[in-house]
Amino acid sequence: MMLTAASAQQEVDWTGLWATKWRGGGAQVVLKQNGPEVTGTYALYNGRIEAHVDGQQLIGKWFEGTREGEFVFVMAPDGATFMGRYESATSEWWTGARVNDEAYQGIRVEQTSPMTTMRSFLQAMNQSGADGVSRNAGGGMALVGMAAGLIDVTSDDRGGLNMPDYTRLLFDVIDKTTFRLWSLPHDAVAGTEVTVKLPQYDSDVALDLGFRRTKDDWFIVGPPTAALRAKLAEFQAKRGEMPDAVNDPANLRTPRDTFKMLLGGIIDMDDDPQHSTLDMRDYNAAVRTDEAALLARYMKKVIDRIGYVYWQEIPDDPKSMTPYVFFEHPSGNITVGPVSTDKGIVWQFTPETLGNIRTLYADVEDMPVAPEFAAFASDDPYFETRSLARSISPALLARTGAIELWQWILLGLALVLGLVFGFIANAIISLFMRLRARHSRREPYYRLVAWSVRSIFLGLFLLVALRPLGLPEIVAAPVKALAWSAIVIGAVPVVWHLIGRLGQHYSSNWTTPGYHETLISLMTGVARVAVVVIAFLLLAEVLAIPYQGVIAGLGIGGLAVALAAQPTLQNFLSGLTLYADRPVSVGDFCRFGGHSGTVEHIGMRSTRIRSSDRTIISVPNSDFAGMLLENFARRDRIRFTTKLQLRAETTTDQLRYVLADLRKLLIAHPRVVDEPCRVRFIGFGDYSLDLEIFTYIQTADSAEFLAIQEDIYLRVMSVLEAAGVQLAFPTQLGYQTSDLPIDEAKRAAAESTVEAWRAAENLPFPDFTKAEKAAFGNTLSYPPEGSSQTDTAVQEVQDRADSVQRSAAWRMPWKAKT
Repeated sequence: MMLTAASAQQEVDWTGLWATKWRGGGAQVVLKQNGPEVTGTYALYNGRIEAHVDGQQLIGKWFEGTREGEFVFVMAPDGATFMGRYESATSEWWTGARVNDEAYQGIRVEQTSPMTTMRSFLQAMNQSGADGVSRNAGGGMALVGMAAGLIDVTSDDRGGLNMPDYTRLLFDVIDKTTFRLWSLPHDAVAGTEVTVKLPQYDSDVALDLGFRRTKDDWFIVGPPTAALRAKLAEFQAKRGEMPDAVNDPANLRTPRDTFKMLLGGIIDMDDDPQHSTLDMRDYNAAVRTDEAALLARYMKKVIDRIGYVYWQEIPDDPKSMTPYVFFEHPSGNITVGPVSTDKGIVWQFTPETLGNIRTLYADVEDMPVAPEFAAFASDDPYFETRSLARSISPALLARTGAIELWQWILLGLALVLGLVFGFIANAIISLFMRLRARHSRREPYYRLVAWSVRSIFLGLFLLVALRPLGLPEIVAAPVKALAWSAIVIGAVPVVWHLIGRLGQHYSSNWTTPGYHETLISLMTGVARVAVVVIAFLLLAEVLAIPYQGVIAGLGIGGLAVALAAQPTLQNFLSGLTLYADRPVSVGDFCRFGGHSGTVEHIGMRSTRIRSSDRTIISVPNSDFAGMLLENFARRDRIRFTTKLQLRAETTTDQLRYVLADLRKLLIAHPRVVDEPCRVRFIGFGDYSLDLEIFTYIQTADSAEFLAIQEDIYLRVMSVLEAAGVQLAFPTQLGYQTSDLPIDEAKRAAAESTVEAWRAAENLPFPDFTKAEKAAFGNTLSYPPEGSSQTDTAVQEVQDRADSVQRSAAWRMPWKAKT
């Protein structure tokens, strides 16, 4: 157990900055461990700590002037937090968590004069983010505690507020004033107390603030809480603000707001505040965002060398229209001015400031960074690249035209590398494609891809080079326009062909009905048009072409454009109608306008049909949709009708026999529908007795229909032959009875059979009974006996049924019953 406790004692490290809280308050505590002994301080209440480590526990005392008490802290296993108690009699809790102390340690506290005390107070509070704009990455509570340690105030004057809340209230009041730190007493000050007047900018209201020296340190004399709240209300009333108004620096209502957003946005690595604080109305939209980020960093680099920015030295009057000059230099000033926008008046860094900032930075670059910014100063790719060029040779910084020599060199290098890598990538892609398939017929397509790849790589390398190069707008705008143009122009043909390939791939690899091939064709066309339109808009954007005005102008000249585009639009809409209404689909055989053929393609503009002569007929969609379309592919059966003309010598009973046998033949045939199915004696012709056969054949295939029709005709001839009946000749001939003798035996047999039907009262006229139909229904064999296809007939019928089922599965629900 002793070894375990000793090991734990060695592993626990209490050294560091801790954000602590207790009931009704909190403070940042700085602890320093030396072996088992730990000492610490917290600026709030000028407190200090003396304790020793016992395993995971820290046991000791806290001291605040004449007050003191005991506490115990217990470190969490991860070493990042602790749980503690003080005043055990009342069970008061005290917790803490480690914080990043970089910002805290970066604040230099001086109390040698009222000016240095005020400077330390403002720097701590400004850095803490007390005004809603944090200028560092952490330590907010620690900084408030540091500022609280600079205030000399009694508990009675605090009026029940804890020290952090009182410190924030005092800061809120001071933040409403505008003054120069240098105007505060900073030389040898006689006496131990001094009062200064902190005025509100451009008004007659001021705060009288006292300072008191204790030993060698100066402290701010804290006014009573009631007086602070009254002064805050007076400041707000003078500006027309509500007593509970919450100021938002993002509104940029004053020069102070602009500086807060610029510096706060840079440290937080947020580009939006940088962009909003710069007056870039005259900059090209294509480079405005990138240029804003770079110019804001230039501004920060110069300010780093000017010194720490105290918000309270910058005007905060939203009613003032006078530009504020923050810094003056022969190479250019840093000025903030009012700008009229859609949101009202905002304050932004002037175009003159932005135009001179590069030259200004070059002239002050050798000035060391202010000590207050040393902990936060950071570089980006552009300044690192520029520093490297300067270290190689100062001559590289010589300005040649609009940019420096090293920028010209790297810009040329980016151009060469883009071309070289484009050729390398093209070679790799070509090799890969040749290994996958032979494409001798697709050489033009691959040549197009080769040029597209080179163009895209060139554009990408130029875009990548823009940020480290930090080019001014006069050069960056055309370079960026060239880069994006190369990318867009290179990408359009590739995407165009990829869309077509995807459509072909879907059509060839999925068994879909023609209806969906129509959809694929229309979607492919729409996607390609969208690619071209998007490419045009992108090029218009990067080339700064005012396409918005052109689009708006279409509203004025829209009638002429609509009339010119009417045929194209009408064809496109008709294509959509053909897809939605589905009178025909790709693969259907149809008749239209005196022509017939198989539909091969329904596009955005026209429909292509292959005729029976194997030629291609192209019809505009608008014309095709308006035609009377007869779709043979959609029929479920084919009509069978014929007229039999029998010789006039045919007797009545012979005719009855033929009618009965023909009806029986149709009912018995398996490929003839049950209804309608009729054989009727329809009248007397000039030279014949006319019989009509009308029914439907159960097939949608024309070739199969001809085969079934042929089978029925052959069976009809057998029936006529069995009855001794002959067909009449439609010619005017003189012939004798002996020329075409009638088979008397067959005639007698037919008449005898009909007489037997009559005697049995079973004459099948006007029709057979249901029992008789059921008895000999589907009793014939088809294909006929002896056919080579008899064994496969059942399978063909099943395949045909499966095909109809698959086609029905693709139909839309509301089309299923049509």
